[in-house]
Amino acid sequence: MSTNATSDYIADTGSIEAILILLVFLVAFALILGEIVDRVLAAWGGAVGMLLVGTYYNSLTWCTGGGHGEAGAVCQNNLFEAIDFNVIGLLLGMMIFAGMLEISGFFEFVAIKATKLSGGDPWKLVFYLGTFTTVISVFIDNVTALILIAPVTLKICSKIEISPIPPLIALAIFSNTGGVATLVGDPPNVLIASYASARDLGFGFMSFIYHLTPLAIIAWGATLWYMHRHFKNWREIKPQNVEEVTNENEWEAVKNEVLMYRTLGALAVTVVMFAAVELLHLDLEISAVSLGGAGIAMAISMLGIPEEKRMDIHEVIHKVEWGALLFFAGLFVMVGGLEAMGYLEAIATMIFENFGPDGNIHNDPVVLVIVLIWISAIASAIVDNIPFCAAMLPVIERIGSLSDGAVEIIPLYWALAIGCGFGGNATPIGSSANVMTIAISERGGHKISTKEWLAVGVPVMIITCTIGSIVVALFYDHFLTA
Repeated sequence: MSTNATSDYIADTGSIEAILILLVFLVAFALILGEIVDRVLAAWGGAVGMLLVGTYYNSLTWCTGGGHGEAGAVCQNNLFEAIDFNVIGLLLGMMIFAGMLEISGFFEFVAIKATKLSGGDPWKLVFYLGTFTTVISVFIDNVTALILIAPVTLKICSKIEISPIPPLIALAIFSNTGGVATLVGDPPNVLIASYASARDLGFGFMSFIYHLTPLAIIAWGATLWYMHRHFKNWREIKPQNVEEVTNENEWEAVKNEVLMYRTLGALAVTVVMFAAVELLHLDLEISAVSLGGAGIAMAISMLGIPEEKRMDIHEVIHKVEWGALLFFAGLFVMVGGLEAMGYLEAIATMIFENFGPDGNIHNDPVVLVIVLIWISAIASAIVDNIPFCAAMLPVIERIGSLSDGAVEIIPLYWALAIGCGFGGNATPIGSSANVMTIAISERGGHKISTKEWLAVGVPVMIITCTIGSIVVALFYDHFLTA
């Protein structure tokens, strides 16, 4: 992601344009969480509002590079560049895979198989699917995992006539919590590793496992405990049609066996490439891997198949969650506007002045790390954790430069990963996995309200961030290395 899209100009946070930009963001945020208008409309309303304010005060622009205005003028403070097209491309590619698998009947197949294994017990379904989602997040990002697992969950719940909302919320939160464990498990981790490695700080695949996997396991267990208590009433609902479903032949649900196998094969190769890019430090963007894999999957799905039995490309395109992609783009723009107005720089200064070596409140390095965990968590609950993480990376570097080397910044990167990962659970827009889960649920005819999500997400965020803070406090030396 571009972390310097708007860094050419930093406004005074007390200026009129900065205050107006903040007001635009707060209004858009309220509209999204209050479900007053469609979230895509709210996000892009906020993005356009910021652009209009920035254009009026000549502080922000929207251009595609090159120049504008006078000859040789450079496009500066560009909100367009705040959009992380690498993330957008990753999601688009995986959505294409999901669409192809759905058309083949794969999700129906898995749904019947999972129902048989669980005996129709709602909580066993949540546990099995949640564990599976977390495990595959070791190899691919949690957003991709949800894109693949959420449709299966919807079909299972439809078959046994129970509400899919509790398990869908649970899966998203499990994936966020477990995604903290590895470099590829959560998009913010990928951003942190890329940024830190470019500065020769390390942060490779194994370092994430060494530093964060034990913490993630503890936090995941605590999340499971809370979910079990919170969804008590839902767990006691007696599912319907269980015997009927368990008597079904799952292979009869497969509509196109050739398409299913070829798509799964292309997906497997793509997953291997995801891991290879990180482990072997290949010069490839994850979006290129995702889109390339999806393109190969579509191509091979046509080879050697009679025209009348070929997959309908238009049907695949129709199954892409275009609204979710547009929503992400709008969020990126709004966070870019906040960054340009100096609010993130102000956060860095506030943290340093109060918790740095000569802090007004405290100067213990452990306290600094814990403070960053909670600031990152709360902020990630307000904006998607991907753009926030990207924007905070130079903030951490700035804290290091302000201290003239007196502050150890490596623990701050670990704190950012913990805070963004756990904090993203709190709200429906806290993480990309949450947004995708809601989009998939709505497509299936089940709207997840903000109230329903907050009732689960906020307590989980508090529990997991508290665990993270305790672990960091007890084992601070463990986090001094990359």
